[in-house]
Amino acid sequence: MATRVLATHADPLIAEVGIGIGATSLALARAMDHRGTLWLFDFDSRVQELRADLADIGYRNVEIVGNSRRTFDSYGWTLAMLTRRARIDRPEGMFDFIYLDGGHLYQYDTLAAICCKELLKPGGYLLLDDYDWTIAKSPTMRPSHNPSVLADYSEEQIELSHVEMICSLLLDPDAGFEQIPLGYRDVEHRRAYLKL
Repeated sequence: MATRVLATHADPLIAEVGIGIGATSLALARAMDHRGTLWLFDFDSRVQELRADLADIGYRNVEIVGNSRRTFDSYGWTLAMLTRRARIDRPEGMFDFIYLDGGHLYQYDTLAAICCKELLKPGGYLLLDDYDWTIAKSPTMRPSHNPSVLADYSEEQIELSHVEMICSLLLDPDAGFEQIPLGYRDVEHRRAYLKL
């Protein structure tokens, strides 16, 4: 998806929401080859460290938007604040491509997806990762490994894919977005959309 954007945009704005260890961020920075700006959203300590790492190898076209580790602070909140500002400063949208690879949980990624939809420019792409991920399948969160999840989530929440639910509620029925097939055949890891 990023390659499609880079083929048609000389100065792209690309966002990654949820950076993990930064492997995708590094791949995006390399693909962008110092063009445009890469925006990173995650915990402040993570994005600060990653920006420094990327700068050390020559990639300085990076903006970071970090959030704290407080219970009710998240990238969803920082995206919401950016969306409020962008409605005034960039009503046509802000990003050409957004890769949403967040917590994969409804309570975090619903607000993030709503904001990403609005922050995307017409003709921009939104890619959601871990479309088929569930708490039940997670090596670190499944109840057999982490019994405390049983106190936080219902059986239905443990078994269902939250990302799939977000897509089916917010993106699939939206006439302003077209689903882009990625060719995963039997197992769908990601879901991509084009904003019309």
